[in-house]
Amino acid sequence: MAKKQQKQLIGFRKLVLYGTGALAAGGILIYSFTGPNLAAETMAMQQKVLMEGKDFASSKEKIREIMQNIDLMPPKEIYRVRRDLGRSVGQLAKQSAEKYVQLNTAEQAAFLDEGIEKMQLAKALFDATNQGGMPTRTEADIERYKRYREQREAAKRNSPQNKEKKPKPEDGEKKRPKPDDKEKKKPTVTPEKIYFEALMKRAEERNIEMGRFGRYYASGGRGRR
Repeated sequence: MAKKQQKQLIGFRKLVLYGTGALAAGGILIYSFTGPNLAAETMAMQQKVLMEGKDFASSKEKIREIMQNIDLMPPKEIYRVRRDLGRSVGQLAKQSAEKYVQLNTAEQAAFLDEGIEKMQLAKALFDATNQGGMPTRTEADIERYKRYREQREAAKRNSPQNKEKKPKPEDGEKKRPKPDDKEKKKPTVTPEKIYFEALMKRAEERNIEMGRFGRYYASGGRGRR
């Protein structure tokens, strides 16, 4: 009886050992699928959507597939995918800006409309690569943010400007001569600045809310990535 119980115990231990080994092997296989391979596949997909997609509606299924891939990835690979998307959006923005400044006035309006669709497509991709899925943005959310922005702008206009008094030069210290207008550095006007200012203006004309994403790119924040 004791020998029988001992054999059963040994058999159970072997079963546990084999089961643990199978789980470990399975974990390795799952990670190999959801790690670099899946990340590379997802980066290729989002690159294709961004460059070839015309708008969100026509690319919705591909974006949904990207979102499903993201839910299978570890955080390190998600970071890789999002960083690659940021580079791709920056590259697209630069190419669009360079093309925009070469167009005549009649062609620029249609090109800006395409640019607005591309920006909304890029935003949808960033939302999809944020683990947990694309947040639903309601009309109430838009109105609430609009009120917040108006209140913030009003506060800026009404706030007193606190000018710091410059220290007076000590005895014997010479005042620095004021630079001439010619010596003042003129602000750099790049094709991207021209393009994004026109893009945001066009969005306002069409009553399209670009949100923080659009203002981030319009402000030049993409250059600090």
